[in-house]
Amino acid sequence: MAEFHFQLDERTGIRLGRPPLGVRMLGPGDTRLRAEIRFRSDPYGGTFVIRTKDVSDAALRIQVDVGRGGELILQTCLLPPREKPYDLGLELARHRVKTFIQKSEDWLMFDPAFAPDAVEHFETARHAFTDALVAHDLEAEGRLAANAIDLGILATDELADAHAEILLHRRYGRKTASPATLGTTICPRTDPGVMAPTLKEFDVLTVPFRWSDVEPVRGKFDFTRLDAWVQWAKNSGKPIIAGPLVDFAPGALPPWAEVYRHDYATLRDPLYDYLDQTIGRYINHVSLWKISAGMHLCRGGKRPLAEMVDATRTATLAVRRHKRSARSMIEVHDLFGDTRAKLTGSFGPFEFLERLSAEGLRFESVGARIVVGGTEPGTRSRDLMTISDTLDRFFGLEQSVLLSAVGAPCRHLGDGAGRWGEDWTPERQAAWIDRIFAIAMSKPYVESFCWSAHTDNATPDTGGGTGFGIVEEDGTPRLGYERLVAWRRRISRPMGAWRLPTGSHAGEAVRNNGPVSSSDEDGVHSGA
Repeated sequence: MAEFHFQLDERTGIRLGRPPLGVRMLGPGDTRLRAEIRFRSDPYGGTFVIRTKDVSDAALRIQVDVGRGGELILQTCLLPPREKPYDLGLELARHRVKTFIQKSEDWLMFDPAFAPDAVEHFETARHAFTDALVAHDLEAEGRLAANAIDLGILATDELADAHAEILLHRRYGRKTASPATLGTTICPRTDPGVMAPTLKEFDVLTVPFRWSDVEPVRGKFDFTRLDAWVQWAKNSGKPIIAGPLVDFAPGALPPWAEVYRHDYATLRDPLYDYLDQTIGRYINHVSLWKISAGMHLCRGGKRPLAEMVDATRTATLAVRRHKRSARSMIEVHDLFGDTRAKLTGSFGPFEFLERLSAEGLRFESVGARIVVGGTEPGTRSRDLMTISDTLDRFFGLEQSVLLSAVGAPCRHLGDGAGRWGEDWTPERQAAWIDRIFAIAMSKPYVESFCWSAHTDNATPDTGGGTGFGIVEEDGTPRLGYERLVAWRRRISRPMGAWRLPTGSHAGEAVRNNGPVSSSDEDGVHSGA
């Protein structure tokens, strides 16, 4: 067994939860490692004692409160096992410095003129980190490491912003966004008439389909609420994303079907009846069918891959049987890998997509859910660089990519939710939207951006809280709504050429050529 020790003195300003949250050991490529993790608390912090199977190197990922930067999931670099405790703050700072350098290389953003503020903060963070390495006492080392983390998070977020701004101008400099760029997820229980004024600026509607709502009694289907929304969308000329068609998460199955949750052979026939009735009713009104959403996480209990594949194939064939040209999508969750570690039998999002492809299943689009500020492990608060870096993993995927459920709350949702900088408020939600939309739509492989909840009750946090809505239940817009609409209007016309930030001085190649496309070798890169 390999053994790691990490020590933290919370007097430095870096604090852990009690018990510590989000603790995981990672191998190369951020692969999950099984580990025995113990935390020994002391008056000033505590020490982690972690045992894993023999590995050459491993990294620790954990949720920490770093003060001004927020309460975020951060991690260390890959480190060799040793008996002497690592200084957790110092190692978190090391990884943040490494991240800035690595992404500057990945994105070809080394010219300081591209991101002057980010480079300035990075240099200050780097100096603080190097000073911490040679500090003569632990108190000074911890204080300098905390400062390096704080400035490092600021620098990496600013680098992600600057990279996004360049690529946005490249993508929309001479053309406008597609007519299906911005979407939102409605709650079928809300009145279309009340929500209509706040839906005019959105291109696409996601209408959640839940078997438990449609067939509460076996054989008796109630499409009243769905009919109202589908008819409103038809009259308003709004394309619809409908689904998930297959969902085994808690609460998704009708009460009468719950007894068959772990008896798929019996559940399969009533599932097909539901699919046939639902798809047949709306086949001419739905633009994109969401076959499943996060099925790979086995939230409702361990399920064999063969059953997931069969359910996916059954739903896909049902859609094709009604309309051969119908388009379908698989939505993946937990892009950061936190929920999978807690649920037995789960698959990672990209592994699941590969398994479906290996089984011969074909779908036109991949949807990705990116939610922060929630209490479920996979939805806790993250910095912008981590999100941007995660999106880069979709680069080169053969299917089109939709960010089919993007969300951040307008209030604190409870223990474990964390915060991005300041506490979550309507203003903080709006600020996050302002920056994440630019990052998301700057990726040339991302086709559309759909908010996860138009109102709070549309898609509540799986941890039990609500607050992701951008519109009040009475139809009053929140600040986040205004930011989304402002971005949609901005990219509805050409943005023009990108210009250097005021006061910046570019290198010779940049002055002569400007930022170049990702297919070239000597300019700003768009992907991983």
